[in-house]
Amino acid sequence: MPTPPSIADMFDETKWSVNFTRQEIELIASYMSVHAYEPGELIFREGDREHYMAFIVEGCVDILKETSDRTERVLVSLSRSTHFGEMAFVDGEPRSASATARDKTTLLVLSRDNFDCILANQPALGIKMLRNVAKMISQRLRMTTGKLVYFRS
Repeated sequence: MPTPPSIADMFDETKWSVNFTRQEIELIASYMSVHAYEPGELIFREGDREHYMAFIVEGCVDILKETSDRTERVLVSLSRSTHFGEMAFVDGEPRSASATARDKTTLLVLSRDNFDCILANQPALGIKMLRNVAKMISQRLRMTTGKLVYFRS
C-alpha cells in the first residue's frame, strides 16, 4: 500500500508553492492541518469569524454569497491547487462569503495564529508569504474590476 503524501507534498502541488523553496514549503507545512469535507458540507458561513486560509488539494469548493432575497448564489467554483479565505485571514474581519465542498474535498488549512508564529519565528518567510497573499488579492481584485466594467457597459 502506498504511503500517503505528507502535508509538504500536498502543499507543493498547489499554485501557491511555486514561489517557495522546498525547505520553505516544509516549514510552512509544519504549521498547517488537513481537513476533509463531504459533498455539500459547509466549510464556513458568511459572517463567521474564523481566520484561516485554505488550499484545495483535492476536490472543488463553491464560494457563495447571500443575495438580498436571502438565497445563496455561487460566485465562483474553485478547483484543486487553488486557495481561498485570504481576506479574513489578512484583515481579521468576518467572512464575506460562504464556502461549501462541491464534491469530496481535502484542504490544507493555515490559521492566522499559526501564521503569526511563522512571522515571529521566521520573519523573512512570513513577509514572503504576505507578499504572495497581497499578489493573489490584487489579481482577484483586478479580475473583479474587469467584470464590473463589463457589466456596466
